[in-house]
Amino acid sequence: MKIENYKLKTSKKTKILIGSMVGIMALGGGYLLNKSLGKYQVEQTFPIMNGKIQVNSGDISIIAVNIDGKSSDTIPEKGDGKYFESAECDNEAIGLWDRTNWEFRIQKLTKKKTKCTLNFTTTKSTTGEQSGASKMEDLLSQEEDKGSGITIVSDDNNIRYIGKSPNNYIYFNCQEGSSSGNQCEKWRIIGLMDNIETSTGTKEKLLKIIRSDSLGNHSWDKSDNGENNGYGVNEWSHADLMHALRKYGGESDSDCKDTSCSSWGQLSASAQGMIENVKWNTGISPGDQTTWQGGNSPIVQYMWERSKYTGKQCNVGSYCNDNISRKTTWEGKVGLMYPSDYGYATDGGGTEIQRESCLWHRMYSDWPSTCYQNDWLYASSTTQWTMTPAPYSSYASGVFFVDTSGSVDVHNANITDAVRPVVYLKSSVKITGGDGSINSPFTLTY
Repeated sequence: MKIENYKLKTSKKTKILIGSMVGIMALGGGYLLNKSLGKYQVEQTFPIMNGKIQVNSGDISIIAVNIDGKSSDTIPEKGDGKYFESAECDNEAIGLWDRTNWEFRIQKLTKKKTKCTLNFTTTKSTTGEQSGASKMEDLLSQEEDKGSGITIVSDDNNIRYIGKSPNNYIYFNCQEGSSSGNQCEKWRIIGLMDNIETSTGTKEKLLKIIRSDSLGNHSWDKSDNGENNGYGVNEWSHADLMHALRKYGGESDSDCKDTSCSSWGQLSASAQGMIENVKWNTGISPGDQTTWQGGNSPIVQYMWERSKYTGKQCNVGSYCNDNISRKTTWEGKVGLMYPSDYGYATDGGGTEIQRESCLWHRMYSDWPSTCYQNDWLYASSTTQWTMTPAPYSSYASGVFFVDTSGSVDVHNANITDAVRPVVYLKSSVKITGGDGSINSPFTLTY
């Protein structure tokens, strides 16, 4: 694939994001930038067409391509045994490779004439330093090559670990100066999630991780003022647990008043530096309990979490008398898993057909044992909170939790369930070693 500079050509995959304003005009099947909107690109994807990378010389130039450390005048084709390792860009831009679509992506592209060097390797790295995105994409490729024993899958451009016991352990929250061993906690990678919006407005592919062990049992919201007859309020931006996790994540929070704010301590300074501040989805199904009880399969739940509906669908009664404003998103650093994260983590027993059956089966009340017994997020010994509310026609305190029965059910917010914090890692965090097994978790550097 010859490296040349080209003006950006037509491609349905080409994406140009301009600050908070997007101006794209469709002409003849292509895209033209409406330059009247002013700000320069903050993210751009360069597709590969006709054997060449489509580079707008006014934006970016590829000054070098290295394969195994040796200079090359061609960019490897997908499937020819070469793997993207890293990109080195000036002007503080971040270069990533979209392995699925075989495209080069630039994030934080704020200056013209940005220069990048692309590095590829002929081996699929298992111990060398890689970005989280590159590592997950390589591991997915390895799974596809094996053709069996799949433990990593792709859905909606997310790459997830699935099955009963995948090798997705990672050292995190280490004591200062350490990156592995007993001075670190073991967390687990949920997956590489696509299009996660950060506090700066960019959308990135980010590793989503969850603490392997619970911090202990805690109520979601205690309803200190007696709202909803004392059962709590199912709004995450208001919840007591949200405040406790903010403090745990290293953020100051004067509204955190319960004992967990001190007993949990805080993540280490290095761990805090690795966490991205992102927008979390807190949407839910339309209507009341009759809707989600009848069809909250992992696939449908995933869509509902991104909806415009909130956890308060009632409007009268002593169990629905809070005055808390409801939202469908929340911006922060530390949250909990979604019900869909739990559902998507199953392999259904080992085949694609079995997994597909689980993904379309409702999780409320009767999720089959072949689904939850082959799901690494399931815990037979404890109930686990999610961060997703559950609407009812008569009360506004319901929140989804994962039951020891394997189903996704609802507790009032004042009930205590296990808390397993979840964070997204910054795209600049590197995986430097380990194989993800429980005895050799992945190690990180930032």
